[in-house]
Amino acid sequence: MKQILGTMGGVNVAQLSRPTVGNGDILVAARYSMVSPGTELAALRSPVKGRNFREQLALLTTYGGLALKHPDKAIRRIDQMIRQRLRSVAGVRNTSGQISGHGDKNASGWALGYSSVGRVIEVGEGVEDIAPGQMVACAGAGIANHAEFILTKRRLVCPVPEGCSLRSASSATIAAIALQGVRRADLALGEHVAVVGLGLLGQITTQLLQASGCAVSAYDPVQARVGSLMKEQGTISAFADLDKFESHIKDVTGGLGVDAVIVTASAASNSPGVTAMKICRRKGKVIIVGDFKLEFPRADFYQKEIDLLMSTSYGPGRYDEAYEKSGIDYPYSYVRWTMNRNMSAVMALISKGKLDIESLIDKECGIDEAHALYDSLLSGTDAVPPVACLIEYGEPESNSGQSSVLEYKRPAPRVEGKINFALVGAGAFGLSTLVPTMARCNAAYSLRGIVSADPRRGADAARTAGAEFLSSDLNEVLGQNRIDLAVLATRHNLHAKQAAMCLRAGVHVFVEKPLAISWEQLNDLKVAYAERTVNAELMVGFNRRFSPAVRKLGDALAGRRGPIMVNYRVNAGAIPLDHWTQGAEGGGRNLGEACHMYDVFRFLAAAPAIEVSAQGVFPETGVRKRNDNFTAMITYADGSVGVLTYTSLGPKDGLGKERVEVFCDGDVYIIDDFKSLVRGSDMQVLWQASAADKGHLAEFQAMADSLVTSGAMPIPVEELFETTAVSLNVEDVLRGVQTDAADPALD
Repeated sequence: MKQILGTMGGVNVAQLSRPTVGNGDILVAARYSMVSPGTELAALRSPVKGRNFREQLALLTTYGGLALKHPDKAIRRIDQMIRQRLRSVAGVRNTSGQISGHGDKNASGWALGYSSVGRVIEVGEGVEDIAPGQMVACAGAGIANHAEFILTKRRLVCPVPEGCSLRSASSATIAAIALQGVRRADLALGEHVAVVGLGLLGQITTQLLQASGCAVSAYDPVQARVGSLMKEQGTISAFADLDKFESHIKDVTGGLGVDAVIVTASAASNSPGVTAMKICRRKGKVIIVGDFKLEFPRADFYQKEIDLLMSTSYGPGRYDEAYEKSGIDYPYSYVRWTMNRNMSAVMALISKGKLDIESLIDKECGIDEAHALYDSLLSGTDAVPPVACLIEYGEPESNSGQSSVLEYKRPAPRVEGKINFALVGAGAFGLSTLVPTMARCNAAYSLRGIVSADPRRGADAARTAGAEFLSSDLNEVLGQNRIDLAVLATRHNLHAKQAAMCLRAGVHVFVEKPLAISWEQLNDLKVAYAERTVNAELMVGFNRRFSPAVRKLGDALAGRRGPIMVNYRVNAGAIPLDHWTQGAEGGGRNLGEACHMYDVFRFLAAAPAIEVSAQGVFPETGVRKRNDNFTAMITYADGSVGVLTYTSLGPKDGLGKERVEVFCDGDVYIIDDFKSLVRGSDMQVLWQASAADKGHLAEFQAMADSLVTSGAMPIPVEELFETTAVSLNVEDVLRGVQTDAADPALD
């Protein structure tokens, strides 16, 4: 499919793979998407002036679109990316290429667009009230993109009502932003409202205010916008001269000021806010919809006791993952107007002739002409700056028979003895750690393709890594017999299902931990492994057992006379509760990370687990979970005991993340953050390195040796299943779920 990507100072129409539908998904073939010039041009023009280095770097990468909406999150994300990518030479080249902007334009960019309309062509499991063939408006930055196909969720689509043209319905998201600003003002019939800024949002806002029975005055420094507004809505008093505007406000309000000011303008200065405070009455309201410098004169603010209100995007539900991704609606009785209901409301107004969008559309083009459209917008050569622009995609072709696999270069012939693999999931860890590490394994691995649910991120990854193909459908790739190994680096809740698909297709699979996050997933995977018809192998990224420190420790314990006692402390650091690893996609920190520690216990004990107990710290303020801070004790068949202390309560600095103490036969062995191994009785250093080595390279080399020689896998599959069962048992105890102590998984 084609999609418009933003780049530094321009756009690129990229060819990406078509999205694949999963549970709760809705696939829409776009008919129109609306360009909001003010919002999109702010992202395309140089956004680095006046920002510090980290902010500039965030904006100069493929995460630029995110940075504009959520700078704090983007900066943290880019910081993490740099630390990871600078581990390899390839990473340095990739990062520097993104900063300089001299790389392949088609290999980078961020998604543009957030308001579109189209026909539903497929729905995933769990979607019951939207059906293929329906026309729907789509919302969301990074979702309702300027693209031929849109993969979205139920709360981000709204059926187009009869009488609402598709052209106008493409504005539903943008119009919902304007409507939310009006709702935040909480106006009464007959109140006088001023609108500052007459771009697309401002023009729609004035119409909504009129429909609400308010007296409206408006200001914009661009005379063409004012003239257009006066022509279309003759009852509005609009001005391009600020002095005349302020004088008008004094005249019509008797010098008292307007009841409310809705600021829809975007500016680098604080001038829109200054104007708003000046013309607002005592105890009036100023509502911020646009983007400008939030500095206000204290005198007006304080003396008038003005209420300053922020209007967040399309309405309640926006930026709430439970609403947007999980589809959990807010109760109608308590939250009358959600973002989805706002979209429905504006389309109802359009269908009834109360809101005129068509007259605001100044330019339109097909997606192939997008370069010319954006060049025109960026150059500012139009005599009258356009208020709204429309991109048309035409009638969608039949969805049947279309491949999700996009070829990037001619497939190279297979080389005997090489393991051809696809990376499934184009996230940071897979690209910055797994793929570079596999490349260091004596040319054992050959990256063939990328499989990603995010076509844009997947395209960046495929081109940067030199992959042959990109796809959004793992099933289709498995059916083409072009890979030997699938490396799964997707969200945790997908691992077991995807691993089962690979095994049934006869493809080896490496799962970046965890293997499963529920008993049902684990049991289904066991069945798939037992039923596989060819010798497809399963491996999990329990890399710590391959680290030099743990291997040396294993050698030291080889001749032990009795059981071992292991104390493993993890100073994990805090993760926000709304992070994906803490929710349904991640399963929490016990299932998602502590499985590493249980695997180390299993390796050192060299005996099966027979009993599990655990205790979590009870949350006192709701800012942490029991599986954020807990101890777990695992007893093994030889009498050995492993005790894990996992905490997010420790300091960020001054204390390493992981420390392992193993007591045995009158001695103790200490691993400090995988940088050293020391024997306690004589303090002899058995192994030491300047940097932590957690065993990633040795892990992949061992797997390659096994696959090439058809030998036994580095970790027996029974241990993979057992360690996962230990994690699930600990989770049950922490959550207070009653389980059978003699669970066959631990037999």
